[in-house]
Amino acid sequence: MPTATRSFPATQPIDPPTSSRTRVLAGLDSTPTRGRPRAAEAAPARQAATPAPAAPERLPGWARGVVIGGVLLAIGMPACVLLSRSMLEQEAMMEQSSSQAAMVCTAGEGRALDSSSVIGWLFGGSYFHCGDWETREARQQRDRDRDQANFLARERARQQY
Repeated sequence: MPTATRSFPATQPIDPPTSSRTRVLAGLDSTPTRGRPRAAEAAPARQAATPAPAAPERLPGWARGVVIGGVLLAIGMPACVLLSRSMLEQEAMMEQSSSQAAMVCTAGEGRALDSSSVIGWLFGGSYFHCGDWETREARQQRDRDRDQANFLARERARQQY
């Protein structure tokens, strides 16, 4: 009596998960449905299907941190230098207003000691440069004139009401 030999299909290599995901998403799953394999029906469609474009790779966390830190440093350093020079101007003008010297600085600016490069501008230090001078008597007279003009303006405004 001849024995019936049963032949089993040869084992197929396992596809990596990305290729099986692509087949499932494209509707080309090779699992049998209602007794017939879908892979045989979808063979022409698989050849015509174009591969999906690869998703852009995101930067790793450390690289994003470096980029964000660099941007913050590029904005923060010049802002800090400008703020410190502004405070230097304020301090120098306060000293000049209370000074008993014959000549008084009335306008100036903070400048970099070495402005030949960005590094020198950022790290070279600062100094105050006075741009306008006047005598103490002229300044006192200007202050008196300003105070008198303010008083007269208030008096005119009060008389109108």
